[in-house]
Amino acid sequence: MIHHNMPTSSIKQRMLSYRRVVILAGGTLLVLSALTYIVIRSTRPPLPAKYLTAIVQQGNLSQIDSATGEIIPVETYTVSVPANASLSQLNVSLGQTVNTGQMLATFSDPTLASEVAAQNAAVLSEQNQVNLLLSSEYRASQQASIVQAEDNLQQAEDQLAQAQSQGVVTSSVEGPLTQVASVGEYVSSGQPLATVGGKTITAPCQGTVQHVNVTIGQQITPGTPILTLTSPSLTSKILGDESQVAGLQAALDKVMSQDSQTQLTASLDQAKAQLERDQQTLVQEQQALANLVVQAPFSGEVTMLNSSAPPGAKLLTLDSQAKMVTVPIPETQINLIHTGQSVSVSLPALPGKVVSGTVQSIAPVGNYSNGVANFPVNVTLNNVSGIRYGMSADVSIVVKTIHGALLVPLASLHSRGSHDFVEVLASNNQLTRIPVHVLLENATTAAVKSKRLAVDDRVITAVLTSPSGKLHLKAKGRTLHKGKTAGKKGHTK
Repeated sequence: MIHHNMPTSSIKQRMLSYRRVVILAGGTLLVLSALTYIVIRSTRPPLPAKYLTAIVQQGNLSQIDSATGEIIPVETYTVSVPANASLSQLNVSLGQTVNTGQMLATFSDPTLASEVAAQNAAVLSEQNQVNLLLSSEYRASQQASIVQAEDNLQQAEDQLAQAQSQGVVTSSVEGPLTQVASVGEYVSSGQPLATVGGKTITAPCQGTVQHVNVTIGQQITPGTPILTLTSPSLTSKILGDESQVAGLQAALDKVMSQDSQTQLTASLDQAKAQLERDQQTLVQEQQALANLVVQAPFSGEVTMLNSSAPPGAKLLTLDSQAKMVTVPIPETQINLIHTGQSVSVSLPALPGKVVSGTVQSIAPVGNYSNGVANFPVNVTLNNVSGIRYGMSADVSIVVKTIHGALLVPLASLHSRGSHDFVEVLASNNQLTRIPVHVLLENATTAAVKSKRLAVDDRVITAVLTSPSGKLHLKAKGRTLHKGKTAGKKGHTK
């Protein structure tokens, strides 16, 4: 036997080749085993599908508009120092809570007080005049005045006639006129003026013959005017009497005109009109005087105070305890809002606090911005405990409610084009597709109408699958709404 000595390097190479074969064989076996497991695993029947369901209920669903605003007072009352007045007394302090009718401040104005007193006296005078014109005593007084005026006129006329008769010389006898004084002749009292039937007629007073009424030889009868005398004193007296008669006649005419029903009515209307004007002025001045004493028109809090305010400047501001929030509602939703509507208000500054409110008013004109018009809506709060002016508030207004509808989870609702349907799980674990008409939906629920869907039916909301032996949840139906904004559909009520 021949032995050959092999080199050490060759032995090492053979050992490495052997290891590679072993490793390769082991790896191949491992891969074959894995493939065999996969094939066997894939040929096993899948586990039956399992479903998550929800029971169809009947109830109400509401659509809600949400918006944010600022808490402000329902009413604000500002007190200013009146012109020409000064502050006499200040009865409140900054931040103080006051009740309706509580005294806030008092002012003084001496000039206004004097004007009120004078105007009050004028009103009393006008009222007395009206009462006089309406009284029966006034009519009696007017009649008495007429009688008196007529008497006075008659006396004056008598005096005038007497004065005028003093210058006329008449005959006291009967017979032919044989002698008479000539015109322009001056005679003294008792001097012969004429001779009638042999008897002399003398001058009753001194004067100048102004006019001769007869001729020589004329047959004269008793009472026939023979001539007229004149004198400065007699003329003056006659003129004075005539003037007196004219004045008394005018006075009588005035009294008689005042006594007529037409004039009485006119005088009464004039007096009443003047009385009404004076009364209106008095009321205004009395109101101004009353305003010098300022009372709280409502319960609230003093939010501004300037005790050194000059006349005409603001002294204080009173904000009502009643509070409200103004929120913008888009034009697409404003027709769904109406006064008296109930709302829910939450306040970020007071976590967990939710108060009810009422829509008080809706602005007739919107604010246009970025292509959209928003209408301010004022909401009064029903419970303001702990709520401060200026806080932000989130307002939710129920704008639409569906009553007595079938309610299903939004996750169970499917859409194909313009048609909606749900899937109902039957007792044999089979699915039945049922068409529905969506009336309203919110973030999680839909109100539907269907002839085939009934209360207590179970609708599919998700399916549990196990294609690899591991359960997986696969949602069905619509995705839940997120980030609701004003005008979107809200929660179930």
